[in-house]
Amino acid sequence: MRKKIGVIARGLTKGGVGRLLKNILREFDKRKEFDFYLIYNQKDFFKKESYKNITKIFIPVKNKLKFDYIDSYKKIKELNLDYTIYPKNVIPINHFKLNCKKINIINDLGYFEKSINAYPFLDTLFMKVFIKISCKKSDKILAISKSTKDDIIKRFHINKNKIKIINAGIENLFKKTEDKKSLKKTLKNLKIKKPFLFYSGEITPRKNIWRVLKSFNSIKNNIPHNLYITGGKIKNSKDILKYINTNLKNRVKILGFISEKDLVNMYNLADLYLYPSLYEGFGLPILEAQSCGCPVLTSNATSCPEVAGDGALIVNPYSEKEISKGILKILNNKNYKNIIIINGLKNIKRYGCKKTTNKILEEIKWKN
Repeated sequence: MRKKIGVIARGLTKGGVGRLLKNILREFDKRKEFDFYLIYNQKDFFKKESYKNITKIFIPVKNKLKFDYIDSYKKIKELNLDYTIYPKNVIPINHFKLNCKKINIINDLGYFEKSINAYPFLDTLFMKVFIKISCKKSDKILAISKSTKDDIIKRFHINKNKIKIINAGIENLFKKTEDKKSLKKTLKNLKIKKPFLFYSGEITPRKNIWRVLKSFNSIKNNIPHNLYITGGKIKNSKDILKYINTNLKNRVKILGFISEKDLVNMYNLADLYLYPSLYEGFGLPILEAQSCGCPVLTSNATSCPEVAGDGALIVNPYSEKEISKGILKILNNKNYKNIIIINGLKNIKRYGCKKTTNKILEEIKWKN
């Protein structure tokens, strides 16, 4: 009998989790030996996604508690699913009464890291309680990296055999391009001046935006480059914007969210991609930059060195001096820069959306 697999999607953003899930679903759609169901409440998020083998079930409910504890619960029960996948760290408590197997994807345990202070107090309190319960009671845990798996074992004392490392996959759209017309269009539309450094991702304290800015400020007179920043909402943005206006006016520009095409082009056009993050469950932008032939500077924290392999310059993210020296080393040493680029292109061969999906579906076959 064909297995019926449900995916619960609520509260997704354009960041890593949302991108990971879309990649997984596109690969699921190619697998005809299973029946897949996508249960979601954000109509626009999957508007452009056309699936042949996935049944989309839209529940028009904005209240997250109602969606989690009433509507999605009823739908799972009605469909009589064999497996349900939860892609955002938490499984609603009443779902453990359902007969299906529950698979919990853990993207990171950032809520437990006091040093990065990345989330509002009440969100942190809620997630710390329910991530732990979800990990303890789920039938299987899929960790996005070895670093995340180790973190789960350390914090929750869970048997390592219950946890499978799946990694995130890199999409085919991220690649080196010679489309000069498209590159010029991005430069014009975003008002970009070359040469430049690039920094992307959700802009929060965990991404180390302050030290990036201060490091750039300390060497701005030694290089001709501007710094362009893309990503989501900035926490404590007033202080950051004040610092930029006071010290880095005309040298730093915040672009906000940009299209996928422009993102690919930015990686292709940049002389260096900066990602000295303080905490990552995985760090997908590292692979995106490497795939586009852009040299990467990242941190020695959590999963970053694991994901980057030999295709990046690894620095201490708490040292502005190391970040500054690293930037200058890559920009001023052409041979070293080329080595980083070549190793990055080799590194991405370890990853892929198909590999990620195969690892997930392997867990569907475990014995009851």
